Amino acid sequence: MPRGIKVLIASGILFLIAIIVFFAWGTSFSEMFVQNNQSISTNQITLAPQESYNSSVTIDSPSKLLTITIDAVNSDQIVLKQLVIDPDGKVVSNSTFQKTYFSTITPEVTGIYRFSVTNMDNNDDATMYIFFGNLPFLNESGQIEFTVFAGLIAGVILFIAGIVTMIIGIILYIKDRNQEKYRGFIPR
Repeated sequence: MPRGIKVLIASGILFLIAIIVFFAWGTSFSEMFVQNNQSISTNQITLAPQESYNSSVTIDSPSKLLTITIDAVNSDQIVLKQLVIDPDGKVVSNSTFQKTYFSTITPEVTGIYRFSVTNMDNNDDATMYIFFGNLPFLNESGQIEFTVFAGLIAGVILFIAGIVTMIIGIILYIKDRNQEKYRGFIPR
């Protein structure tokens, strides 16, 4: 069997392994995401003037950061207010903002955390995307934990190796084919 064909087979194997790694990582990441957010709240909502949206999430471990992300779509100038209350009734986050808000809260107690966002404008509706829950790729200090993405990185490396191996295999196959074609030919 020509060496170009062998290298092309190896590239096919690398592509297959990359797909398996991507699938395994995606499955485990989504399970981890759902497991950390059993009562996750992600919504696109529209709030009328002076209207509020309320949600809650259950925190079962104080080591899991509580993440709040709010992104107003069509309301750059509308003032919004968010409020988070812990299970003991204590306010742990209270902010007024426009357009975008991101915050992480380190829970002190376990239980149900209540969340509210209010459109403070008197005239215009506010449309926004809201995420309220745990992000599994943030560590206790709020930094991104890259070890969670190890499977994704390994899959990308395997995929790139598959592409490089395929290119090398094609070059070797063409080179071997040309050598066979001119074997025994003596130029004069």
